[in-house]
Order: sequence, then C-alpha cells, then structure tokens
Amino acid sequence: MYGTVEQADAYVKAHYASKSAERVRWLALEDEDKTVYLTQAFDMIERLPFRGRKAVVGQKNAFPRLPYQYGEDNPSVPECVISAETELALYLSDTKAQESSQKRKELIRDGVKSFSLGDLSENYGDVKSGSQAATVSTAYSCQACMQLLRPYLSGGFDICFPST
Repeated sequence: MYGTVEQADAYVKAHYASKSAERVRWLALEDEDKTVYLTQAFDMIERLPFRGRKAVVGQKNAFPRLPYQYGEDNPSVPECVISAETELALYLSDTKAQESSQKRKELIRDGVKSFSLGDLSENYGDVKSGSQAATVSTAYSCQACMQLLRPYLSGGFDICFPST
C-alpha cells in the first residue's frame, strides 16, 4: 500500500461531509477491511500504465517516479497518489455499486448492446464482445482516482473523462 489506514481515514474525514454516504460507509468499516480495500486499490494502481520510470533502481512499486521527482533527495510517493489509492479503496468499498458495475461489464462482455427496464434504458453502443472497453479496469471506473493519477498516466490507449 502507498498510504496507511490512518492516512485514508484522515483523507475521508477531510474530503467528505460527516453525513455523506461515502464517509459513513468508510468509517463504519473495520481496519482489517479498510486494509483489504487499500491493498486492492494499490494492486490496481500498480497495473496502470505510467509515464516515466521508477525513481530508484530495483524499486518494487511504481512510485515514486522520475522525471516527476528529479532533484528530491529522498523521493517519496506523491500525496495525490496516496489520495488516489484512498479514493479507489472508497469506491471499492461500495459493494452495491461494484455489483451493478460487474453486471454491466458482464452484459457488455456477452455482447448486449442495450436493454430497457420500465422507464430505464441503457445503450452500450457498438461494443464488441471481448474488446478493451468490455474489460476495462475497475480503476478506470473511479473518476476521482483517475483525475488524481492523470498527470502520471501514459497515453497508450484512450482514457475518457466526462466533462463536468
């Protein structure tokens, strides 16, 4: 993990209102569960394509990275990366949203292009089964995480961020 449970708790308290669903959900978790979500988030972030290179020869983790931290006597993991890990862990802790997201990925993978249920309808466009869009990483689904990591991400494939 890049950050600690204590750092994640402090981040959530600083960035989410006391009664927000995200903060209530995160603070209700046991430290053991928070560690699991942070570890999952770390593993997902480590698999992303980053620009630059590791700061130290033989370094195990993706961060710190060069050229972003040239000139630092003791390069460390940037705060925005620790924040991204926390945001992704928080996203992963929403099990209902994860189940819904998984169902959508399965529909896309199975070739479903659209469906309707009452007044609700979804259209997945012209997505081919097995395509990269159908197997997109959960990390890419967490917009807060991706926005924080954006300066470090390599442009090897399209990364779309909705305009707000």
